[in-house]
Amino acid sequence: MSYLLIQPSSSSAALQTTAVQQGTVLATVSSSGTLESARNLGLNFTTGGKITNIYVKVGQVVQAGQLLAKVDPTSSEDALEQAEAQLSSAEAQLTAAEEGETPAEKKVASDEAASSEGNVTTAKSNLAAAQTSLTDDEASAAQSVTTANDSLNTAEQTLSEDEQKVTSAESTLDQAEQQLNTDEATEETDDCNGPTPSPTSTSTPPTSGPGSSECTTDEATVKSDQSTVSADQSAVTSAEDTVTSQEGAVTNDQDAVASAEDSEQTTVDKDEAAITADEEAVTSAERSYQTQLATNANAATPVTATVAADESSVTSDDVTVQEDQLALTGTKLYAPFAGTVASISSDVGDIVSSASGSGSSSSSSSSGSSSSGSSSSGSSSSSSSSENAATGANGAGTGAGGAGTSNSASGFIVLTDLNTLLVQATFDETDASSLRVGAAGSVTPEGVTGASEISATVEEVDPTSTTSSGVVDYGATLALTESASGLKAGESVSVSVVTGEANNALYVPATAVTTSGSTSTVVVVGANDKETTTLVTLGVQGSTDDQILTGLTLGEKVLTSTATPSTGTTGGGFLRGGGGLGGGIGGVGRVGG
Repeated sequence: MSYLLIQPSSSSAALQTTAVQQGTVLATVSSSGTLESARNLGLNFTTGGKITNIYVKVGQVVQAGQLLAKVDPTSSEDALEQAEAQLSSAEAQLTAAEEGETPAEKKVASDEAASSEGNVTTAKSNLAAAQTSLTDDEASAAQSVTTANDSLNTAEQTLSEDEQKVTSAESTLDQAEQQLNTDEATEETDDCNGPTPSPTSTSTPPTSGPGSSECTTDEATVKSDQSTVSADQSAVTSAEDTVTSQEGAVTNDQDAVASAEDSEQTTVDKDEAAITADEEAVTSAERSYQTQLATNANAATPVTATVAADESSVTSDDVTVQEDQLALTGTKLYAPFAGTVASISSDVGDIVSSASGSGSSSSSSSSGSSSSGSSSSGSSSSSSSSENAATGANGAGTGAGGAGTSNSASGFIVLTDLNTLLVQATFDETDASSLRVGAAGSVTPEGVTGASEISATVEEVDPTSTTSSGVVDYGATLALTESASGLKAGESVSVSVVTGEANNALYVPATAVTTSGSTSTVVVVGANDKETTTLVTLGVQGSTDDQILTGLTLGEKVLTSTATPSTGTTGGGFLRGGGGLGGGIGGVGRVGG
């Protein structure tokens, strides 16, 4: 914290002013930190022995699951072979104890059981054949009934059509008889049934009565009607004969349907009786088979105590085999992730002991400051810790420090991930309070002329602090969000994190703002350099500019400072207030945020 004493200035001193502008205001905090690998693991063999092969060298990039090295597996192979032989012997002994019968007794019992099982198979086969026969007979009988019904339906349809023909023929006959009656009545009306007069050479034909043209026509019509009636009577007779014949056909087809249905039922009853008998035979055969199996089981009952002891031996030997398999697997060391070999501590021919992989971790220290100009410095470190590496089926040891730490691992081979770099930095408690996970930031390598900023984001802020010389710091981890080619773990970097941002905002230089407590003012310079102290509301307070929420408009001029202060007159410079003393004209204010 620093303070500036404001001395009265000459009223004739030149004024430094600036216009209210519009743009983006950023508030940032800064620190220094160190680039660290995200993963840095020390790998060791889980089975000791003489190193026979090392397949990688320092600096080599390896893939996940790649074989790195191995020790002589001879002793492990021999131990596994002996353990497997012991397990096989124990399993054979357990099998014999569980069987409980001599081979000859087992042979007799097995033959009897096989015979009973064969009877079951035969009975089931007969049952299946009977069921198939029923299905086939049902289908055949149903087809016969269907065929008979189809014939009956056809005959009944034909009979119906023939009956309609009789009705039609009778209707035609009725019409012909009616027409005959009508024409005979006409003939009677025309008196055509009397004696026909004898014609003379001089007489004219009669105009009515017998011999007249009307009677001649009537007689011809009646004669035609009589012929039609006779023909229609023959048609009716023929149709009736056809109906009688078709009724006989229908009766025959009805008898055929009844016969087919009776035959169907008889066949089904016969087949179902056969199925019932075969089902009873299957049940009897299965019962006999189960009885035989029970008899055999009773005869072969093992000694419980012997079986229990042998089972315990098998379990113990199986555990030994699994342990020896893991020991053999542990003679090879694999990469648990893709990375770069950072170090190799032994050579081919060296003897390494059986041990889990271990890794130590410690955090780096760095100093930090806010961008407002007030800064505090210090360092922090976490206690070193050793973490045993878990060993998987491939024998690769794993282990690493947690997030937010700088890993310094140790082991036969140290594997590091140089493609994923993190930045470890510390901030004083004031700056740390404004940090948020996900906040944007930038990282700039130190000691590199013309180095470009690299984008980053805050990944983690330590929930607990460290204190050194009375200074409270918090650690933070940033992840790089763009390519960082050429960077190496251990490099020092400058860190800047955005803690506030206002876009399209009105702003003035921070030197134009005077703050006392919660009140902020600026001096507006109007026409003829008239000065007016104006209250303003501040938004984001950036490193060089402050956002103005209320009190000013775009383009207004505000006083930033006087050019040559002198004594004996009123007036004064302007201070960035930060809770310090004064802040008004001629007062004392805190410089910096």
